[in-house]
Amino acid sequence: MRAVWCDYGGVLSSSIAGSLAQVAAAAGVPTSELMAAIRRVAASFGATMIEPLELGVLSQHEWGLRVTAELAPAWTPRIDLTRFGDHWYAGRTVNTALFELLDRVRASGVRVGMLTNSVREWEPHRRALAPDVDPFEVTVNSFEVGLRKPDPAIFELAESRFGTPPRACLLIDDLAVNCAAARARGWRAIEHAELEDTLAQLRAAIPTVAADAVTD
Repeated sequence: MRAVWCDYGGVLSSSIAGSLAQVAAAAGVPTSELMAAIRRVAASFGATMIEPLELGVLSQHEWGLRVTAELAPAWTPRIDLTRFGDHWYAGRTVNTALFELLDRVRASGVRVGMLTNSVREWEPHRRALAPDVDPFEVTVNSFEVGLRKPDPAIFELAESRFGTPPRACLLIDDLAVNCAAARARGWRAIEHAELEDTLAQLRAAIPTVAADAVTD
């Protein structure tokens, strides 16, 4: 294995499973209604959920205004949805142990990058959460490149960043659809669910790191 690419939300950070419900509660809007409004905004761009944000098609400000308009007149959010990320990241933590293991992976000679479906205006939240260790040589952000997982093109782009063939790449991601797309491209993939399982699978995939762990 010559390159490890890691997702951010739900992998390097705590689970995002309850994030939409958290925003909906802060807004005083049923989760189902907020989700429906988000989907209607996305559908106008031929997309789903927050893809227009992740692809950089809309700014968070414009997107928030559109979602607010879709909720009207039945619902008036108690929060400013143009600052959606403030509430999405409230209470979020990071998995420091994974950052540290990835740093050891990089020190062993394996290339390490972040491959993430991200939103431009959410980057300050990620930087604020970051631990002292930074294992990433390269970050491929969906909003910067106009591609998002599971599009095969973003995996091809990642390969080009390190000059590694698909068979030499490993993805760590919490979504089965993204892992399946990586495997279809010829990558290996670790589908993240429990931190300890992910750490164990990563050590097993990088023998030099596994050996180092035994001698510590």
